[in-house]
Amino acid sequence: MRKILYFKRICTFVFIGLFVAVCFVQAQEPSVLKLKTKKEAIIAELEHAVPKLMKKANIPGLSIALIKEGEIIWQKGFGVKNTKTGEPVKERTIFEAASLTKPFFAYAVLMMVDEGVLDLDTPLIKYLPQENIEKDLLKHPLDFEGFRSDWFRRITARHVLSHSSGMPHGERGKPYPLFFEPGEKYKYSAQGYWYLQLVVEHLKKQKLKELMKDYVLEALKMKDSSMVWKDEYETQAAVGHHLLSYPREFRKRTRSHAAASLYTTAGDYARFVIAVMNGAGLKKETAKIMLKPQVEVDKDVYWSLGFGVQRTPEGDAFWQWGDYGIFRNYITAFKEHKLGVVYFTNSFNGLSIGYEVVLRALGLKDLAIAVLGYDQYDSPNLVFAQTMIKQGIDEAMKMFPELKEKYPADKVERGINSLGYSFLNAEKYDEAIALFKVNVEHFPNSANAYDSLAESYMKSGNNELAIKFYEKSLEAIPDDPRPDKDFLERLKKNAKDNLEKLKKKEEKK
Repeated sequence: MRKILYFKRICTFVFIGLFVAVCFVQAQEPSVLKLKTKKEAIIAELEHAVPKLMKKANIPGLSIALIKEGEIIWQKGFGVKNTKTGEPVKERTIFEAASLTKPFFAYAVLMMVDEGVLDLDTPLIKYLPQENIEKDLLKHPLDFEGFRSDWFRRITARHVLSHSSGMPHGERGKPYPLFFEPGEKYKYSAQGYWYLQLVVEHLKKQKLKELMKDYVLEALKMKDSSMVWKDEYETQAAVGHHLLSYPREFRKRTRSHAAASLYTTAGDYARFVIAVMNGAGLKKETAKIMLKPQVEVDKDVYWSLGFGVQRTPEGDAFWQWGDYGIFRNYITAFKEHKLGVVYFTNSFNGLSIGYEVVLRALGLKDLAIAVLGYDQYDSPNLVFAQTMIKQGIDEAMKMFPELKEKYPADKVERGINSLGYSFLNAEKYDEAIALFKVNVEHFPNSANAYDSLAESYMKSGNNELAIKFYEKSLEAIPDDPRPDKDFLERLKKNAKDNLEKLKKKEEKK
């Protein structure tokens, strides 16, 4: 079954665990920021390194902007917007910002706080009519049985902006899921930002698209940015590419979303980063608290009001990543040193080179990237994926014993499953089936492994084998060790529904 609850609610090919990743970075020597390094030397290093990293990671296109002494000293596009057309990435090429939208929205919210439109610590429920909350967010009454309305009534803008509201990211359910008491700890949440968007739209009597234009886009002269799709992006925008580097269709968003809908360029976003460095448009104290740690994420890593913050020997760096599957991006910067880097990619693999890009651009050995858990381009698991893509299953399987020894079983299964769906979505059925068979063979107690294999047979037109493996999935559910029983219930329903459809088709033959 494709939909697996995970950190970003997106099917990702990530084997490596948090502990391994953090230990890897913490074992490095302290960072040495390139404060005195001449800009020509930094640019030359990036010009040389970026194309090589893109090739190793199989990234079609990348756009980067470098900030030094509070100014954009260099920006450039590398590679292509679309592997089918071969059009080059240029400085004004548009990318989906994905979650880089969140701090962008937070900045505007803090302007509204300065204006007295809302207060950071007033419960949001006081600003929005109950009927709006029930209709546009919860999808059920506030007094719905089992819903923690006591927790919900305490959620504030501060909680939302710092990802400490306890609200879901992509998880769904009835009652609406709340994971902990507001302010208790960190949990990344796009739904929290949606809730705050509903509040500010109601208070300002404007849609977010216009609010962001009025508060930020025009003020910072971000001429190539928008919260919704524009017609001119047909020729200006990059096309996203999945793991196999096949281009996808443009995602033309007509409804702005505070968590993810920004279209922009590396240069435009760097202008925003510089504004945050300078506190432009905010009262002095508000600019200060925007980057003040509010909740701990991991050792030396926190979340502020919009950005992540990591403690380094050279001071605090603020950062954020963007991940919408086929667009993966990263930004990190130092307010005190007026130094930063922004890069966007049109690739599923875009964050696999983040550590190297930041190191070459700033001299920072970035802890935040490790905490996110993305594999590096040269890690065994991504090498397995690229080997499978380029050389086939037989060559890739030579690495499989190493993967099983190095990583937890559930991570290996999830990674193989994700890679299998990349092939399945590209209608490469033989490759998908071969990978799902690997999971069935090595993880025979996994109901999900049988379900995925069944789906691949169903989509390839082999109804007989699809029926066989959906039935095996149902048989495996009682003994499946997966702790998420809700997932298993959804898996059961999915298998039963597909079995019913498949058997009806077979009866008509």
